[in-house]
Amino acid sequence: MGANDVGSVHGMPAQVGRYQIIERVGRGAMGTVYRARDAVMERDVAVKLLAADFEDDPEIQTRFLREAQAAARLAHPNIITIFDLGREAGHFYIVMELLRGSTLKAYVQQSAPIPLDRKLDLMIQLCTGLGAAHRESVYHRDIKPGNLFVRTDGTLKILDFGVARLASSNVTASGLLVGTPDYMSPEQALGHDVDGRSDIFAAGGVFYFLLTGRKPFPADDIMAVLHQVQKEEPAPLTDADAPAPLAQVIMKALAKDRRQRYQACDELVADLVEIRRMQLPDPPRVAAVAPSAAAAAVSSDDTVDMPAPGRTTDETIEFATQVGWRKKMSSRLQKMMSMMSAMSTLGPRFRGPSAGAGQNQAR
Repeated sequence: MGANDVGSVHGMPAQVGRYQIIERVGRGAMGTVYRARDAVMERDVAVKLLAADFEDDPEIQTRFLREAQAAARLAHPNIITIFDLGREAGHFYIVMELLRGSTLKAYVQQSAPIPLDRKLDLMIQLCTGLGAAHRESVYHRDIKPGNLFVRTDGTLKILDFGVARLASSNVTASGLLVGTPDYMSPEQALGHDVDGRSDIFAAGGVFYFLLTGRKPFPADDIMAVLHQVQKEEPAPLTDADAPAPLAQVIMKALAKDRRQRYQACDELVADLVEIRRMQLPDPPRVAAVAPSAAAAAVSSDDTVDMPAPGRTTDETIEFATQVGWRKKMSSRLQKMMSMMSAMSTLGPRFRGPSAGAGQNQAR
């Protein structure tokens, strides 16, 4: 591929490697995804092209390549398939299977109720795919509804291994805060080393969202969400949300202490399969809470380096923790707890009408 091969036509490259670009299907923080034609294999594929702004950034390049390498070592029907990885004329790209359907986030927010049996099927597929990754010592670290895809045939696919940790690699060692605040495990929020149980916590958060249409930790501010992840329990699941046995499974997956969670995905799958076997009646579904227009405008399923003002809590964040960072984080969380305690004692007089109006707009 020569330098002109990645030249754009109406802002879109004509060809990348041997892949003829057809149309753009997505854009994120690190790059753009195109539908393309592989003439050799006679099939349509998805080509993810690293944004030109990042082509000289070694950290972004490492993360981009890590996504391909982590997923490529996994062969499982519930994990996106990587076909090719290339760099020509200075341009990095990943070639993946082309998926048709929607993200789990969009799937849940559809108007038609989702039957309980279908929700259980999606939960089992997610845990089965995660279990396969964990057996290869690959920990995703960013499981969330936006990184899961429901194909039109009902198959769930795990996407975006860009921040995955390979146990044999020191690229993402302890001391790096990485993940999405809304679904980040408590140990991730402190920059601790993670294992498969962190993915299980995130899966529990996804299940909570799948059952209720609500995030398990509803704060809008990143620091407030991290405080909730560390110190607060999600609102209890009601009978309208899920049968009691399933609610118990979800809350076990969301245990703050990872020693109290499921220790492996196989254990979680076994309980979900048993619940499905019991043929529990389908509870009435609580209507999903649609995101505000402002939140939708800035929301991203791709990685960003540092949470900037205006970022939402459902975006992936990643930044190195400096010496003493954990103490600073602990101190900030403690101050936040004290402030919340003081606000609760002062009551409505402290907040005032203008503060309430601002909160409503933020929602």
